[in-house]
Amino acid sequence: MHELPMTISLRAAVRPYTVAALLVFSAVGMPPLCAAPARVPAAQTADGGRYFGPLVDGKMQGRGRLEYASGAYYEGGFERGVFSGQGSLRQPSGVRYEGQFRLGAFEGQGRYTSPKGEVYAGHFTKGNFEGQGSYQGQDGSYVGAFRNWKPHGAGVLTDSEGMVFQGTFVQGQPQGKMQVRTPDGIVYTGTLKDWKFDGEGVLRTLDGDEYKGHFRNGLFDGAGVLRYAHAQPDGRTSDSGNWTEGQLDDPALDKLTRDNIELALYKQPALLEKTLAGVLPHDPAKKINLYFLGVGGDGAQEVFRRETAFVQRQFDRDYGTAGRSMVLLNSRNTVAQQPMATRTSIGASLDALGAKMDKNNDVLFLFLTSHGSADHQLALAQNGMDLHSLPAQDLAAMLKHSGILWRVIVVSACYSGGFIAPLKDDHTLIITAARLDRTSFGCDDQADFTYFSEAYFKQALPASSGFAEAFEQAKILVRAREAQDFKENGDGAEEHSEPQIYQGKAIGQQLTAWRAQRK
Repeated sequence: MHELPMTISLRAAVRPYTVAALLVFSAVGMPPLCAAPARVPAAQTADGGRYFGPLVDGKMQGRGRLEYASGAYYEGGFERGVFSGQGSLRQPSGVRYEGQFRLGAFEGQGRYTSPKGEVYAGHFTKGNFEGQGSYQGQDGSYVGAFRNWKPHGAGVLTDSEGMVFQGTFVQGQPQGKMQVRTPDGIVYTGTLKDWKFDGEGVLRTLDGDEYKGHFRNGLFDGAGVLRYAHAQPDGRTSDSGNWTEGQLDDPALDKLTRDNIELALYKQPALLEKTLAGVLPHDPAKKINLYFLGVGGDGAQEVFRRETAFVQRQFDRDYGTAGRSMVLLNSRNTVAQQPMATRTSIGASLDALGAKMDKNNDVLFLFLTSHGSADHQLALAQNGMDLHSLPAQDLAAMLKHSGILWRVIVVSACYSGGFIAPLKDDHTLIITAARLDRTSFGCDDQADFTYFSEAYFKQALPASSGFAEAFEQAKILVRAREAQDFKENGDGAEEHSEPQIYQGKAIGQQLTAWRAQRK
């Protein structure tokens, strides 16, 4: 479960005005008002104000207007020389107030607008916004009880991202049990800390799933039960037990993780050596051999293992790589059977393949799939093991060291467009699932493919004349699928992944020659 974003601070950007402040408007540096024939004021104040209206015993009384050369003015009721009753106040800074006054201060119902455009509408007491009212600003809105310009008491607060908080507030902060509704349909009832789910609560999704239990920092954490509206693929209808940072603690999985660490320590070097030894050398009967190396990087989600295995089978069957293909996988299920994907194993595999290939003619198809980071590193992760990620620059150095000349590289990961610049040359075709500053979609432990890999390998490639041609069709398929997701989720931003392609000057001719000899 992803941490949900829940922060907002509704506070006054300006201070309320007392009678003293209202009567001291500076006119320094401003020309006198002289657009029309001069009117004769009934009185002038010591600070330069001009009063138009009735006087009683030398004091402003009844309905009148007090204005200043700066443009500030008050128009409305006066009583014994101070604002009283209904009135309208304007200041050059942008402050506006329309409503009731008493003894020179906001008192009763009114509407206050700050220089930033924030609007407070409701009840005022002695110059402060207190009682029932509403607030509207760039950071959100609130309807309910206020004290000293802050939410205080029962109310409903909506932040700038559409999160709705309903319950009791104390000095602007949620207090006790709240109800929270998110834009994607989640409804949470329970306590909060720092605007995040924290403590005992109940969460229901738009699909009907329900979690009841303990939360911490916005995630399932502690004892809890998650009941599914629809049975999961394995038939289970609920998960219960202790949760840690959104994940259910699984004693059997913990044991498997510990066992995998031991297996990796003692078996992985031999597994890699055996796999590399099983790769066939260049077949001289064909001038151009195609070799395949697949890398499934993040073992926390099985989707990367599944699609890597699919692509290897596809290439062995359709593109003649049987005996000349291998995969490096991080998975909780394959530590005893397959070499893991680490920076060391990737570099060693590229060197070994380069030694078996005809480097001047053979082509390497390198497929890498995993999570990606904004600084263009491919995640390499195995449960229970702290592995280094693979930066784009390091992969470029590995390929250079291997001596492999002709290369087709497909990187399916978020921000994978950032791999193009370090890897590109005249002899390389590079395809990425996303632009260098965009995420890709479909990373799910239950899925068979990410969005791009399914569109490219499963749907487009079998019906295309070449690797580059398949990209154009896959790009269309991915965009349509993402657009449907945006529509269903009500996401107005619609930041598509925008898959990328780079084709070196010479690689196209080499791939054409390879395809020709396969006929």
